[in-house]
Amino acid sequence: MKRRGINLVMTALWLVMSAQALAISGYDETEFMTVDAFLSQVYGEPLPGMSLLPLRGNLRDQVEAALGHRYRGLRLRYWRQGNVTTWVIDEKSKDMPMTLAVAVGPTGITHLNVLVYREPRGGEVHQAFFRQQFIGMTLQDDLSLSREVDGVTGATLSVDAVSRVAVMALLLHQHVMALQAEPAAD
Repeated sequence: MKRRGINLVMTALWLVMSAQALAISGYDETEFMTVDAFLSQVYGEPLPGMSLLPLRGNLRDQVEAALGHRYRGLRLRYWRQGNVTTWVIDEKSKDMPMTLAVAVGPTGITHLNVLVYREPRGGEVHQAFFRQQFIGMTLQDDLSLSREVDGVTGATLSVDAVSRVAVMALLLHQHVMALQAEPAAD
């Protein structure tokens, strides 16, 4: 009897996993740009090395407030050269995450691109007409963007995801620049 129960549980688990695999495989993954290509646009050659920023304490709280949900990662990868930082962040749109890259300098966002898009709809957020409106945006004290974002019909969730990532990148940039400004501990 025990063996039959285990077999039943294993069969149910297999069915659930198979259904999830089929559901996920129904989404196209479109790669618009590689990380290295984005970094080349931002910095030219040679590319800066990658760094890791631990996400904990007050910084984690601020990031989660900006996103409106819990962030799973423990560390964020970023690139920095001078006063410009670049962040590559995955954020869920409707069902699947999209991968975005955002470069931030002293005057706000300098570059923003959708690297990988995985949803069947809303892919217009990778178009230049949409992305360009983020250039020059800065972070307000209330963790909002300095200007309103014009949406894309049928892509509300994707537009919201890009906006959340823009806020997150601006917040992270401020944090890294503040760390640089702190005097070294003796």
